[in-house]
Order: sequence, then structure tokens, then C-alpha cells
Amino acid sequence: MTGSAIARLTAPDREVLVRTRQLGDPAPALLVPSLGEYPVYDDRLYHFMLDDQLRNDRYAAAIARHAPGRTVLDIGTGQEAVWALAAARAGARHVWAVEVLPEAARQARETVSRAGFADRVTVLEGLSTEVHLPERADVCVSEIIGNLGGAEGAGAVLRDARDRLVRRDGVFIPHRSATTVVALDLDHAAPGGRPGFAELALPYLEHVFSSVGRPFDVRACIPALRRRAHLSGAAEVEPLDFGGELVPESSQDRELVITRRGTLHGFALGVRLWVSAAESPIDSLTQRCNWFPVYAPLSAGGLPVTRGDRLTFSFSTTLSNDGVHPDYRLDGHLHTASGSVPLSWTSTHHDDGFRANSFYRALFPMAGSPGR
Repeated sequence: MTGSAIARLTAPDREVLVRTRQLGDPAPALLVPSLGEYPVYDDRLYHFMLDDQLRNDRYAAAIARHAPGRTVLDIGTGQEAVWALAAARAGARHVWAVEVLPEAARQARETVSRAGFADRVTVLEGLSTEVHLPERADVCVSEIIGNLGGAEGAGAVLRDARDRLVRRDGVFIPHRSATTVVALDLDHAAPGGRPGFAELALPYLEHVFSSVGRPFDVRACIPALRRRAHLSGAAEVEPLDFGGELVPESSQDRELVITRRGTLHGFALGVRLWVSAAESPIDSLTQRCNWFPVYAPLSAGGLPVTRGDRLTFSFSTTLSNDGVHPDYRLDGHLHTASGSVPLSWTSTHHDDGFRANSFYRALFPMAGSPGR
């Protein structure tokens, strides 16, 4: 099959039509929903994360350096309790491993017991913001970094951990993160034609809709995004210093300079993650890792740009009404020789509309029938 097809999904209050692509299609045309912000993890997603050797090597080295003889808090330990066990094997005095999903917490306890560390690793079921420890931890390990740095709630969750659960001089693994923004030419990002969701991603899309209670314009990721689609260098926004003055709500003014002639359709958003302070960051816009670039659509037809044109914008992050997951907004202008064009993009955790712009109307070709 070439091109796209239409699939039907069952959402909480309607049937939804979705444009899809098969894995055999040109890879950059494939989209997947951003999933880490929602409780939809399964064995496939866990194993996908475990296959990220770049990230795993950085985490393992940091834990081996900081865990021996210390107490460790592992937030979001997952069903394999990977980093809790790594800390125990490295010689941690005790590890508290926190997991919010009941089934994953149950499996984590079994994994810890089979590994022979039940005496040194305690699995706590629930939100880290609601647990209490008998003493403050020396080290905090977490894997709650999103495709956008703070999308999974790392800012709010780790600020609470710093304030209540970790010693003042405690070590945070990872050390800090930033979201990155680059101007994007979608014609080069998806040469296979009109983008659509990968068929294997459709069950996850249904689960995300179910977790929110309705269909909405989910953040769409382009896993195989090509660097030749970039029209500019990258700007850093949403800075999160996990062991320092952590501010999950912020606003930054930035400028991007167009580096070549092309068509501006939107932005690619990624994450830079410093697992340790002295290391270079993992960069999801330039390296293969388990974080995917998020596409932020601006113009369906695209805006012609040439080298030297400028994009000025303000990028703001505010916490949604759940107090954990951020909402994002970008407002700015494209400055060319012929004038200035206003640009705007918003993406909330759970308050977005459905089919709100031409990009999402193409992904969800027609509104479903209420009640079906």
C-alpha cells in the first residue's frame, strides 16, 4: 500500500475517523501520539524504553557513581524496576521505588523479589507527590522526561521531591533538561505524502482519548524526522534544573534565524537532557533515542522563507488544572523582507479542542457521530 488510508476508532463519546499510514510507507510520513503524558504504558512501551542504549548508558554510569552507600528515591520505577535494582546492585543502602500504576507496581515488587533485593528495595504504589519517606533520600532518579522536556510533569513532580523527599545537597539523575524548538519544512519532513498515524499506534490513540474522556488534538510526533527538514538552528526553552531553582512555569523570548530557502509549516519540538552535569546532553532532534520530535503546526499551506529571515517568539509553560502536567503556548512573528506574519501555537495536556486547525482536520478527516 502507498499513500494513506482511513481507520475508525472508538472514543468515549463518538466514533473517530483517523488518517493512517502503514510501516511500509516512507517513514517520515508516519506519526505517533505523544504518550508519556498519559497512563497508557504496556509491555511494548516499556521494552522500547529499555532498548534506548544511549540513555541507558548515561543513567547507569550516573547511578554507579552516586548510589553506593546512599539512600535512593526512584520515581516512576516501572514494572522492571530497572534503576532501583541498578542502585541496589551498585551498593545503595536503601532504595524507595515509587510507581503510580498498580499493575506495574505489583510487577516491580515481583521483579525486586526475584532479584533478591526485597530487603533493600521498597516499592511504593502511588504518586510521588503523595508518598512519605522515613528519611530524605540522598539521590533521586527519575524517568519522567517527556518528548517536550516537562510534558510528563517532571517540573512539578521533582520540585515536590526536592522540597520534601530529597536532602538539600542531594543529587538528581537526570541533572537538567530543556525543550528545543527548530523551524520545520514539512515537505522535507514527510516526503512520502500526507502524514498519518502509524497503524500500530492506533490502540494507543484510543487509550489516550479514553484517559482524557474524549477525543482531542493530541501532540503528534514524527519519529523519523530528517534533519534536512530543519530550516534553522535550535533554541532552548522550558529550562528545568532539577536540583536547583526548579520553576515549572516560565516564559522565554527567543529568536530563530532561517538558514536556507524553504517553506515554513511549523516547528519541531524536542528535548535536551543532561543526565549528569559534566556530560553533553542527549538531543532528541539530532540523535536517535526514545524521545520523538513533536510537530507544532503553524500554517497548512506553508510560508515561503529564505536565508536570513527571522522568527521571534515567546514560549510559555503553565501548569494545567491538575497541577502537574504543563500546557504550552508559542506566540511570535515571522519577519521577512516583505513584512511580518503573526504565528501562534498552543498545546494543552487535556483541554484542547478537536480538529481545531487544518493539520488536525486532515488527521481526523471528519467529525464522528456523537453517541456512537
